[in-house]
Amino acid sequence: MSDKTAQAKRLLRSACLLLLLPTAQVDAWAAEPRSFHAPPQAAFVGYTVPTFSSTFVAAEVDTANTAKPGFKWYPYRFFGSRPKLESIVLDRDGGLTLLGDTTGPNGELASATPKDTSAKFAGTAFGGGGYFEATLKFDPEDVMKTDFKGWPSWWSMAIEHMANLETRQWPGQPNGYEHFIEADFFEYNLKEYTEKGKLNYFVGALHDWFGPPAGSYKELALSSKIFIREVPADTDFTQFHKYGFLWVPATKTRDGYAEHYFDDRRVGRRIAWKLNAGEEPPPRPPWLFSIIDRNHLVLILGTGPNQPMTVRSVNVWQASDTHNLMR
Repeated sequence: MSDKTAQAKRLLRSACLLLLLPTAQVDAWAAEPRSFHAPPQAAFVGYTVPTFSSTFVAAEVDTANTAKPGFKWYPYRFFGSRPKLESIVLDRDGGLTLLGDTTGPNGELASATPKDTSAKFAGTAFGGGGYFEATLKFDPEDVMKTDFKGWPSWWSMAIEHMANLETRQWPGQPNGYEHFIEADFFEYNLKEYTEKGKLNYFVGALHDWFGPPAGSYKELALSSKIFIREVPADTDFTQFHKYGFLWVPATKTRDGYAEHYFDDRRVGRRIAWKLNAGEEPPPRPPWLFSIIDRNHLVLILGTGPNQPMTVRSVNVWQASDTHNLMR
């Protein structure tokens, strides 16, 4: 038998096996994320490894609310929230439309979910820095009509706090005294701006939370102006745009910082901090926000009632996945 004949038979045999596979198996192969390059702002700091790439196919979203490991997205269930599953709509093209829910704090879908086991959660929380990007669209008119009762949002919070991990404790403080980060990548909640006809602004913020439990957490007040992000005046939010967040941890020789991006262009001020070395409370400059470098972020998508938000993709680039928590 010639080499060409043998090769032809192998190819035919492979094709027949593919035809015999269950449809779900073929669909799963088709749904595998394709290789892609990191945006320049991510590559510049060494974040070139795609550690999370997701469209929204059934195999990646826990639409049955099982809380089992293995999914990339889970209905938002933290802090006692009860997900409204019908508000999560998977589109045929691999996108997702969120119809809005009032049971959580602008949370309908998350990269992790709580569990009443020793693991504490299932899913993924991201540590060690990275570039986080979501491509989404919404209609500002919907937000204004509902008087900002909820709003389109793409944000994150430390799994240490969300899942009650032991590492939520501020070392050296009384038992139950926590310290954790909330990183808001994008929130369309500037009512005072839209009332003046300024629709081309959004909030990109960091919140350094600390204190005892029972809902009495505090944060050091800063001017909200540093968190306001202006985009081009002719921006049409009803079309898809990319919203990015760059997190670079501090080292002994370099400040850490966070930057917000819109369609690959930095918007607003950089937020910087010194290396977290276990300072006593309250958090204060230049260590304010440095707790993010010790935390692991749960990614969260959500919107308000009657304010549909469509998400086409979510991607994360990092130096590696070494510092991520995956369960």
